[in-house]
Amino acid sequence: MAKEYHIINLAYLKEISNGDNKLITDLIELFFEQIPEYQLKMNEYFEQHDWNNLGRIAHKAKSAILMAGMEELALDLKKLEQNTKDGENIGNYKEIIVKFVNVSNAAIKELQEVKKQYNK
Repeated sequence: MAKEYHIINLAYLKEISNGDNKLITDLIELFFEQIPEYQLKMNEYFEQHDWNNLGRIAHKAKSAILMAGMEELALDLKKLEQNTKDGENIGNYKEIIVKFVNVSNAAIKELQEVKKQYNK
């Protein structure tokens, strides 16, 4: 029986990989590499009030988040990206960044479990 995950949704990952377990584990590894960097950069750019780069990193993070099937968080990142372009809702930026960090850290834990399953 397949394990239930609360944060991630593997349907998209399985679809884009055509069920290729090696590709799935490679994509998971890429997620592990990218997400901590995105977390760090988002906080850095926020502290520097560098909205242009904050929007760019939110865009990059959105792609990784979608790959793991986290559509709600991807919508938040899209909103952050759009708001930084428009210079709007600056008061909400930190909240979205904190949510991104917390949810993506939980996703990493779940993906570590997935990776163990695929490496058997």
